[in-house]
Amino acid sequence: MYSKIQFAVNAVSLTAVALVCLGNSNSSSAQSPRLHLTADSTISQLNSSTSFTDIAGFPGETEIRQLAELGVLETTSGQFKPQASITRGQFVSWLVKTYNQLHKKPITIPQNTRSAFPDLASSHPHFNFIQAAYNAGFLAGFDDGNFRPDDILTREQMIALKTTLDSTGRDNRSPAALRNFIGKTKGFSDVEQISERYLSHIAFDLGNAASGRNFARVYGTTRIYAPQKAVTRAEAAVLLSRFRKGGTVEQALKRRNR
Repeated sequence: MYSKIQFAVNAVSLTAVALVCLGNSNSSSAQSPRLHLTADSTISQLNSSTSFTDIAGFPGETEIRQLAELGVLETTSGQFKPQASITRGQFVSWLVKTYNQLHKKPITIPQNTRSAFPDLASSHPHFNFIQAAYNAGFLAGFDDGNFRPDDILTREQMIALKTTLDSTGRDNRSPAALRNFIGKTKGFSDVEQISERYLSHIAFDLGNAASGRNFARVYGTTRIYAPQKAVTRAEAAVLLSRFRKGGTVEQALKRRNR
């Protein structure tokens, strides 16, 4: 049973995943993350009273309200700004928080840890969650070693990262074969615009039910992927509302309120 206080994040048991998720094209595979245990876990107060004034009737309204009730989303103004773009750092923060609410073995949130990225200061508002994702073994920086936490998140980056947390599977065919599958088999007309580093994750998400088919959940039946298009805050909320193994935010709320 979940209590009114977010459970202590004290372990992680993620399987091997690709470090290419957020930019490292030099890595073909990731090391399996180690299990972390800590007695000094971060506990955050749930913000169940959050009431957004700008989401009524907006696609994703239900998911946004549910994530707010779980304590994933925060606001000081009362506005969610659903159509605004989301940064890489903000998305990782939401991703880790949601994952930890929906899974029995959450991701350890570090304290007083040295940053893994030269452009990520410990004072950055999303530092703890970005560092936690890195420590867990599923997040890497770009080829220059930076993470670029304030850059706008793109569709291909978001889908690759979420798919990695849903399943250990990847489509290991050649880039040419992957583009053929995405373009000809799945019918996406802009397949050539997809970055090579994300092809295996995107192909797996499109072709394997075990991935959760995240793109279709958020964007429907469109056959224009628009891989470099900015992700909106509402789209990110819809994506994070369900994990293949962890279930849905709705289920998490029901468990917590029993």
